[in-house]
Amino acid sequence: MKHIFVIVGLLAGLLSLQAQAAAGRFQFVSGDVKVTSAAGKERVAHKGDDVNEGDSITSSYTATAQVKMRDDGLIIVRPDTKLRITTFQFNGKADGSERSLITLVKGGFRALTGMIGHFNKDNYKIETPTATIGIRGTDHEPMFIPNPVAGHPATIEPGTYDKVNSGAAVLSTARGMVLINPNHAGFVPNIVNALPVVLSNIPKFYLPPGKDEPVIVPGAALQPGTQPTAQTGSTGNTGTTTLSTTTLTVVRPATSTLLVAPATTLQVAPTTTLIAPATLQVAPVATTIAPATLQVAPVTTIQPITTVAPATLQVAPVTTIQPVTTVAPTTLQVAPSTLQIAPVTTFSDRRLKKNIKRIGTHPLGIGIYEFDYIWGEHATGVMADEVKLVRPEAVIRDKSGYDMVDYSKLN
Repeated sequence: MKHIFVIVGLLAGLLSLQAQAAAGRFQFVSGDVKVTSAAGKERVAHKGDDVNEGDSITSSYTATAQVKMRDDGLIIVRPDTKLRITTFQFNGKADGSERSLITLVKGGFRALTGMIGHFNKDNYKIETPTATIGIRGTDHEPMFIPNPVAGHPATIEPGTYDKVNSGAAVLSTARGMVLINPNHAGFVPNIVNALPVVLSNIPKFYLPPGKDEPVIVPGAALQPGTQPTAQTGSTGNTGTTTLSTTTLTVVRPATSTLLVAPATTLQVAPTTTLIAPATLQVAPVATTIAPATLQVAPVTTIQPITTVAPATLQVAPVTTIQPVTTVAPTTLQVAPSTLQIAPVTTFSDRRLKKNIKRIGTHPLGIGIYEFDYIWGEHATGVMADEVKLVRPEAVIRDKSGYDMVDYSKLN
């Protein structure tokens, strides 16, 4: 009898561990949907079946499915789609250990983020072969169109798309990133390290929600601390999804829009002169360079567009300046070091930064900080909220809702 209790206890423990391991559960299946485990074992999906970390979900051309994740997120699988629950860790509370990574191989799905995307946005990612998607507590629809088979023309521009219904999403590659707001779509072509863009129109292959999924509220933007409301209705189409030809039109970034590139590259407007981070050119007209002193003659001129970071100007010996703008006679004290050049206008909103460390004080009395942007770039600069207090005209509110600082107005 004692052995029977031990066996029952072990079975109960195994069932408990299996239940804890489940990342989600199918709450709706229509058509031919299959699940392949991390070990390669394939099974047919049914309503009520578990979906585990490592499972791949594949739908046929006429099939759809809905998976309710353990953190209350919702994944609505579109026809002709393959995705993998690469990582899913959630112990029932938001303590920083939660993780969600979905790999989209082809096709598309609609995602309403749950507690992971709501409380720990940096730990929620969607990857495609050409891009990474991050979120801001979001109802959005990623789509990946592979390159066509040889001999078959593409009916849709191949690449990664993401349409945002509410909240916001960040579409990024190693080249840069764009912020996608509600009722807009982003795009990255199937080119290595291509630059993401925001499209001027939502592609036509995005259909209204089906009758068995939550209704999309046009233009709804999630505020911090809220979640999308799941309302059912009869709006939309069901059955086979037809991907029609789509013409892509890129929205040209406004002056205040920043495309973040790797640390060695700066995207600037055509009228802006780009100066290498470690080079300052001086014309050899009446210029005398001492180890620690640069004598600039009255005829020496400096380009008016060049913007210097709000700190001490440092130039290595034998550095030269290109004549453009006349400067009054003066003595410029420089140390043999490297000139740091800041972009004219850049995101300086504290909400977009982490690992913030104060490293100095600007002549205006505000702090100079070293920090990491939430998309991974390491940078040095000021905080927009501090600049507002001393030089409000230097702060620009971007259409994304985040503040930017015009460094040319901090001199």
